[in-house]
Amino acid sequence: MNFNELLPDYSENINDLQLNSISINSQEITNGDLYISLAKNITNQKKYNQDAFKRGASLILTNKKSLEDRDKKIIFVENLDKNLGSLSNKFYKNPSKKIKIYGITGTNGKSSVSYYLFQFLNQIEQTNGLISNLNLNKSGIYFSNLTTPDIFTLNKILSSFISDKKKAAIFEVSSHGIKQKRISGIEFDYGCLTSFSRDHLDYHSSMREYGKVKESFFLDNKFKGGVINIDSKIGQKIFSRKKDFISISRKNKKSDIYIEDKKGQFFIHSPWGNLQFPERIFADHMMMNIASAFGLYCISSKKIDLKRLNLNNIFDLPGRFQKIQLNSNKCLYIDYAHTPAALENILLSLKKKYKGNLICLFGCGGERDQGKRPLMGEVADSLADKIILTNDNPRLENPKKIIENILEGIKDLNKAEIIIDRTKAIKSGLRLLSEEKEGSVLLLAGKGHESNQEIKRKTIQSNDYEIVRGFI
Repeated sequence: MNFNELLPDYSENINDLQLNSISINSQEITNGDLYISLAKNITNQKKYNQDAFKRGASLILTNKKSLEDRDKKIIFVENLDKNLGSLSNKFYKNPSKKIKIYGITGTNGKSSVSYYLFQFLNQIEQTNGLISNLNLNKSGIYFSNLTTPDIFTLNKILSSFISDKKKAAIFEVSSHGIKQKRISGIEFDYGCLTSFSRDHLDYHSSMREYGKVKESFFLDNKFKGGVINIDSKIGQKIFSRKKDFISISRKNKKSDIYIEDKKGQFFIHSPWGNLQFPERIFADHMMMNIASAFGLYCISSKKIDLKRLNLNNIFDLPGRFQKIQLNSNKCLYIDYAHTPAALENILLSLKKKYKGNLICLFGCGGERDQGKRPLMGEVADSLADKIILTNDNPRLENPKKIIENILEGIKDLNKAEIIIDRTKAIKSGLRLLSEEKEGSVLLLAGKGHESNQEIKRKTIQSNDYEIVRGFI
């Protein structure tokens, strides 16, 4: 598109400039691109503007009047921050109107529900796209560094899905993405609230504010339908205002979808019929995630044939309740659980399934919500037989201080061992497990699929699965 078409009111004295793409990240600029400069600090804006021009930017839009220089092709646009969605939609020709859009939000379970839904849809017709921050290297899946990309990246991906003749696009909608208006202008067809519990309080001022952000996703967008987990007050509040949506619950059998337990065999109970879970799927959170994806599939499908859906062929994400069988009677699980609720759900599921001892290895991220640390310690103390506290992205914080915060929630300090180096901690966990009775389990929580540790401005290669493989 040329600039005169994009912003005719600002094109005076600007030659007929053809723009190849738009980005708000100077490092992603290539020849012929438009760079949108939004840094709050003017010094940083100048630096990023120079970087964008060096990389080939044809033009820069800024939100700082003092930086306008039309001779250098830097143009000030009033209220630029508030008009990113309309600019993006104009440039990419409203791609979200031309493809079915599923938006998945929630504290835990976003990635899994998105991936399960992608698989459900592809079991019927393989013409769907998934945006994921896990590099899965599979057809139809577009990798993004951010859970929810910015609006220009998002529309660019959606445009590529349309070019590839995909009929649907699935992506996660994070609370950061909602608050920062990264989804501004996207027309969603279907939405899902997977869960709600404490998280991101380093970014949101309180649980109330965090809840309002999640709630706003459903109130500010016009959906054709949605699936809402009503096992939280926020879920119940959203559902009370969206009664045409479908409710899902692990606790309430009056909900539209719930998990039914028939003598140890688990089923998705739904208005469209029941589906039995394979024996390998027994954790509550996994069943709820699959059931949420199933609900989204059903409400968005014209014809529902449950015989064509096969739960045996549904795969889990790497690092999400990933099982490693160590011998005939002991195993290890790797999971991304990094909130008190997620850790509790997993430990409860393991405790129900396995009759031996439960060893829990975890840490907490540095420079993030400090209040959750003793809560996670309390959860581990109440459910695990042995605890190993270790690093989990301490960033610039002192790892010992983070562990001290976790220890505040642990009453029985005799069951807790501190090994700051995560590789050494995993080695110790495997040794402990080898000495335990039959049916014992080791859980490595917090890192999941992640391949790096952030420690004192250094990025260190570290992946729990690869570390375990190296030892066994």
